[in-house]
Amino acid sequence: MRELLILVKRHMCIYFADKGNIVFTCLSSIIVVILYAFFIFDTQVDSLVAAMAGTDRTEAVTFVCTWFLAGQITLIIFGATFNAMAIFIDDMKYNGSDVQIFPLSKVKIIVSYCIQAVLIALLFGIGSLIIGTLLIWWQQGYLIPASSLFAAVGVIILGTIFSAILAMFIVTFMKTAKAFSSVQIVLNTLMGFLIGMYIPIGTLPDFMQKIIFWNPYMSMSVWLRELLAGEQFQQLFDKAPSTQQDQLAVFYGLRAESFDKLWSTSDLALFIASITVIIFAFLLVSFAKKRYTR
Repeated sequence: MRELLILVKRHMCIYFADKGNIVFTCLSSIIVVILYAFFIFDTQVDSLVAAMAGTDRTEAVTFVCTWFLAGQITLIIFGATFNAMAIFIDDMKYNGSDVQIFPLSKVKIIVSYCIQAVLIALLFGIGSLIIGTLLIWWQQGYLIPASSLFAAVGVIILGTIFSAILAMFIVTFMKTAKAFSSVQIVLNTLMGFLIGMYIPIGTLPDFMQKIIFWNPYMSMSVWLRELLAGEQFQQLFDKAPSTQQDQLAVFYGLRAESFDKLWSTSDLALFIASITVIIFAFLLVSFAKKRYTR
């Protein structure tokens, strides 16, 4: 265990020694927020107010802010875990370098990189949750309930574990940092749409919705939206019939639906956990075939 912790610390030190990792992770998030605020935010609020007669604009703004925050956290978790895995690419380039001196099995070496990615993503994910919550409170006077925030931290933890294992699995097929960077850019560009972050998922064609709802990152985003934006959603649509509320919840990505069945939070948790276990199993098989350390 001591060797594992030392190895995790080693990965963390390498990551934070490169200030560019921190700067670009934060900068990319800020750019997304600015672009959304300037080009999409007002349009989405206006369409919401126009669709629901008598809707208070302040409530609509608060809902859209909390709705966007959930997607932003999901995107940050994705980006942070993949950025953290760049260390593994460098180690592979030098055939393990100083990692070889640790008397650890291949499984523990995998775990060390995953733990490092999880810790880094947790730092950025929970940090974004705190900053976003405070900004919404400052600008709109609305404070997300403490119970929802604590539950959101739990979702972030589960999501970072999944994302770290997925990132680790993908990098095992990458031979160079340049190739990994190219894949990351493509995935990062697509991910905003694949989690319904920029526009409500209900505006997409039906067949695309059915595909996207099977994306684990979408499940994570749905769960976070339900926690962070659920209260504001209820206030906005409290006069609508329950069946219509369910339809609107699916439209805005606060609920997931497949085969005409709404997913519960337990379903979302089980789905993410199951995919995590499956990918980890494939990761062990893939890593076992690599000539790396012991």
